[in-house]
Amino acid sequence: MIKKILIVGVLVLLVVLSLGQKGKQDKKDISAYIVKVIRDVNMKSPATGWHKAIPLSTLKSGYEVQTDKGSLAMILFADQSKLILREKSIVTIKGEVRGKEILSRSVHMDRGDMIFNVKKAETEQFRFSSPISVASIRGTQGGYVAGGKADSLTIAEGLADFTNSLSGRTAHVGTGNTGVADSSGKLNIHQAGREALNNIINGQNIGEDNSKDSTLNNYNNLGADFGHLKSRIAGFVRVNLSSFQGGAVAATLFYRKQNEQAFTELPLTIIGQTAQGQLSADKVRYPQLEYYLSIKLNDGSLTIVPPNGSLKPATVPVESVQHVLIIPGQTGTLQEKVLILKWND
Repeated sequence: MIKKILIVGVLVLLVVLSLGQKGKQDKKDISAYIVKVIRDVNMKSPATGWHKAIPLSTLKSGYEVQTDKGSLAMILFADQSKLILREKSIVTIKGEVRGKEILSRSVHMDRGDMIFNVKKAETEQFRFSSPISVASIRGTQGGYVAGGKADSLTIAEGLADFTNSLSGRTAHVGTGNTGVADSSGKLNIHQAGREALNNIINGQNIGEDNSKDSTLNNYNNLGADFGHLKSRIAGFVRVNLSSFQGGAVAATLFYRKQNEQAFTELPLTIIGQTAQGQLSADKVRYPQLEYYLSIKLNDGSLTIVPPNGSLKPATVPVESVQHVLIIPGQTGTLQEKVLILKWND
């Protein structure tokens, strides 16, 4: 009897250890993308030195981003949370995910000025930090300025916890307010100025346009070139993989005609830093083609572009083909007439 109990106990212990080990294996570094670059923006990983950042540069835990004078970088996470780094800023991205669950996420700012729009999550909080302060954000729009003798947190919409790391003092900062934490350990909350709030609200749209040429919908900015697509004619796509720093080992295009339910999967052929493939004519239809890319990296991870590709695919315009139908006929006086019908497809 004791032997049976011991065997059962060992089996249970092995199962628990196995599940625990599986949980650890499932954890991965969080990923984000630089989707907009204005002027001089640099980045580096724990294993590389500083180099130029370009649109679609991938960021993982431990990566740093730096903006020079007169420069700007827009960073997008998979849940559509957005950070806009203004000039003379330097930040470090950190975090872990398990599947689609965000376990932790933080941005440490040594110095700089940042606008943020963080999507609401059930449990996880987005944390911003500096040598002086920590801000815990959940479903909030605002601005965070760090460096020098004081940090400030301004909330345009939502609520955040703001802590002076030097003294441990904490306060809530709500809509329309600014919190200031200084190097003496003080923490003060006051009403935000109208100009500061307007800068945050207007800053959300810097570099963005909701038309066909928006950052996430412009196929040139995504590194995918479809050339000039015409309805019902087979097309061709080329994808620039140089932004993945030579780490892309496979690329797949998922595409469909507008509003169709299913995507067509097209494995692309990689030649150097370019992936290419041919589009089926029956999927290239006026007025536009919807698509997203899946890029497999040499570490085994997958990068989806745009991040929510199947739900919010990118688009590229498709030129219509004009059809002409000529119908001969006669009037009542036997005079010949011709009826011409034209329509676009």
